[in-house]
Amino acid sequence: MIKNFKLKIKNSKVLIISGPTATGKTGVAIKLAQKYNGELISADSRQIYKGMDIGTGKDLNKNSIFNFQFSINNQNVGFYLIDKTPVWLLDIINPNQSFSVAQYRQLALKAIDDIISRGKLPIIVGGTGQYIESIINPQDTFNIKPNYFLRLFLNRLPVRLLQLTLRLLDIKTFRLLNNSDVNNSRRLIRRIEIKLSRKSLLSKRDLGRLNTFHISLTDNIDNIISKIDTRIQSRLDLGLIDEIKNLLIKYKWTDPGLNTLAYYDFKPCLVRTHHDAFLQSCIDNWSIHEHQYARRQKTWFKKFTPNYFIDISKPNSYKQIDSIVSKWYNKRI
Repeated sequence: MIKNFKLKIKNSKVLIISGPTATGKTGVAIKLAQKYNGELISADSRQIYKGMDIGTGKDLNKNSIFNFQFSINNQNVGFYLIDKTPVWLLDIINPNQSFSVAQYRQLALKAIDDIISRGKLPIIVGGTGQYIESIINPQDTFNIKPNYFLRLFLNRLPVRLLQLTLRLLDIKTFRLLNNSDVNNSRRLIRRIEIKLSRKSLLSKRDLGRLNTFHISLTDNIDNIISKIDTRIQSRLDLGLIDEIKNLLIKYKWTDPGLNTLAYYDFKPCLVRTHHDAFLQSCIDNWSIHEHQYARRQKTWFKKFTPNYFIDISKPNSYKQIDSIVSKWYNKRI
């Protein structure tokens, strides 16, 4: 059960660095953390899974040590050191466990409180828009618990019937969904669940607010796609296929972790005995899905209206970021 976590330390500064995949968010955030005495909090829905390192692009190695800090709702919370900078909320759950946006918010707020209590600057960094939105603009549905009996029934329905159900229950909400949401059975089920719940919504006062400053990195989509393709080859060279095979010893393709980008794309070839003949097709599908994901991210962050968009393809883009952060940090903007 998730208890509504309230910040002990309110109105403190929190920096957010967002943007599509392959825009160098983590590198920028680490530089800023080193200059402004900060610690990073990951906002990446793929890097929450233990053992899924290569495919999700965690900057960890075999000698990386998890520094446990505390437990909340039976989950261990802590950080890894990357370039001597603490990075929180990596490796939260196993690939066969579910994890919600509400759970992310709970852990992120606890980490924020811990960082601020030690006189440091929390820096949220990542490309999962829903995680970042849960900090910037928390939803009033976070106290509506999962209805597992309802989910057992709804999980048996095809996406088309889930769409029809939500349309009948709440046509206004349905019309606001983007293409990704409309075709995502898990998200449709959650919205149906919320609509059928009798529990009252949380007030904005209960949800609490933070003094956030949001910088979103951007780049030309062609540059992003080129970087994605280079990174795909790098991850293959690092042993992604072997990582997936090792995960399948303990977990199933239907588990939440393996049903994510860089993993489910390889199911068509790895379920076959002679998978080498199908490998290139799987790699091509992965590449296409990563490109599509980057485009969706660009669209998502535009609707956030961050304080600043920074084009990383421009000369001296980091100096521009640093100048903006310095003015905000020192209360000049």
